Amino acid sequence: MGFELDEIVYSKVVKFLKRRKQNNAELLSRKVELSTLKPRLTLLSRAICGAPIEIYPAEREGGYKDYNFFLPVDCTLFPTVEVNTQFYIYRTIYLCVQRQLNYNWQPNENIQEEFSSQKAIEIAPIILTKLFEEYPTLQDWFDSFVLQLPLDKKAKTPDVSWLYGKWMKNSPEEIPKDTLKNFEDVQQKLQNNIEAETTVNAKAIEEIESLAIDKKQQEDYVLLHNFEKIDTAEEFNGNWRDFDGKDELEEHQEALEDLNMRFTVRVDDPVHSVYQADFVENTSVAESAEIDEKGFHLKYDEWDFKKRKYLPNFCKVYPKTQVKTDTAYYKRTMSKYKTTLIGLRKMLTNVNNRLQQQRKQLQGEAFDLDALTDLYTDIHSKVSPDERIYLTQRKKEKDLAILVLLDISLSSDGYAAGNRVIDVEKEVSILFGEILNEFTIDFAIDGFYSKTRNFTTYLTLKDFKENWDKAKFKIGSIEPNGYTRIGPALRHAGARISQSDARNKWIILISDGKPNDYDKYEGQHGIQDIKQALRELNEQEINSYALAIEAQAKYYLPQMFGQNHYQILTSPEALLKSLANLYEKIKHQ
Repeated sequence: MGFELDEIVYSKVVKFLKRRKQNNAELLSRKVELSTLKPRLTLLSRAICGAPIEIYPAEREGGYKDYNFFLPVDCTLFPTVEVNTQFYIYRTIYLCVQRQLNYNWQPNENIQEEFSSQKAIEIAPIILTKLFEEYPTLQDWFDSFVLQLPLDKKAKTPDVSWLYGKWMKNSPEEIPKDTLKNFEDVQQKLQNNIEAETTVNAKAIEEIESLAIDKKQQEDYVLLHNFEKIDTAEEFNGNWRDFDGKDELEEHQEALEDLNMRFTVRVDDPVHSVYQADFVENTSVAESAEIDEKGFHLKYDEWDFKKRKYLPNFCKVYPKTQVKTDTAYYKRTMSKYKTTLIGLRKMLTNVNNRLQQQRKQLQGEAFDLDALTDLYTDIHSKVSPDERIYLTQRKKEKDLAILVLLDISLSSDGYAAGNRVIDVEKEVSILFGEILNEFTIDFAIDGFYSKTRNFTTYLTLKDFKENWDKAKFKIGSIEPNGYTRIGPALRHAGARISQSDARNKWIILISDGKPNDYDKYEGQHGIQDIKQALRELNEQEINSYALAIEAQAKYYLPQMFGQNHYQILTSPEALLKSLANLYEKIKHQ
């Protein structure tokens, strides 16, 4: 009998799994994902709204908040791919009309989450009236959607919440006078080179709120969590775990799928695990930045590749001179790389002292055959001949100025081959600066970071005419900050080096090569702006070269710098050697 019972259970399980597999296959055949349609929907929403709309995945039906539209991660509501695609187009245009009518929770309203869907349904007839007036085709789509919608399990009626979404809370439109409130400048130094061991992507969430919480509250929470993970209180051995615990993220990945990311707490502690989520924080600014109108700044254009024209005076660059020093960092670097510096000095000395053949000289060890030919022609033409007919070997002096431009944005706080990128940049700048100073090359070392177009900090670490013995102590004191708006930094670097009397000018950019800023300076907009800035440098006869310690740079640098004007390094250690090779290229090109 037991065997028969096992057979029955087994057959039922098999039938269940088979039926589920068939259902899954059916769903997959009509599934449409937001990621596939996102570029198309973004373009559509921006065209209708006339605003820089961004589209994000939603928990369920979605809505809008300020300049952000939230739509379902995927759609299998309807029986065909075509209809599910139409649903996304309908929802996008619906949100555009809703936004135009300003139907949403306002910043000063106290609301409860459960009323958001209800409010959307109540106001839907007004939005639909305007929607159908402006886009008559959508009425036929809407009627078709209603007939095909899945039924609400409780009401046994079509679940129209999918068609109307829910209300979300807008933020007040104002620019702060001082600093960005949802951007943290303070970075805690990682201890013992702790890096994230695991990364898990979060489920979609429309809104989050950042909470301020003190350390005692955090510790209390961790203690509670410890007791929850063990069988009894007696088993607790009295030892505190590290604040972020060991790397247990993979063990709890399934449980994290149900995690609500609506509330977050910011801390500066090092982490073993990263739980990634795309979200739009409850900020009150459409374009946030640290703004200091009273501080000295320069304005630079930015290239709009879509319109094929400049955005005049679009970016503000705040030139600053590094004052803070770190003598200990310089001494540690010189001690750490003592042997490397000796080898580098020897290699570059050979480059510097290499003899090159000089043609058409008044004196020399051999005749210049081309010059002799010209001499013979001049004599027979009864023209005064040029007496410079010799070849000689001599050291070629180069009229040279070099500006090393360091990307000191927060991306440099990452690690490559076990080395902190910002430390690699600083150490290499110190060693390379030592050699350039010994060779009496006119050079400068600068750094930059940004916080939107309104605030790009350009930090001079060593100016062209500045004494290296003083400047060398400044480099160790810089730390990662802000974002990577490369275009204005290149333009300002060009303006600085153009003041040099040297005929041969070079800007060497050390960066991950990825344009990035808080106000959407990314993708093709950022790439094309940098490309245009490099064209401007070329028109001024300023050479440029890029070095990157980042595997992803291969997707960006070729588009911006072109062939033979960049190098992607496999390890941070290769950076110094690359600079040496580049110096040889500059010296003898």
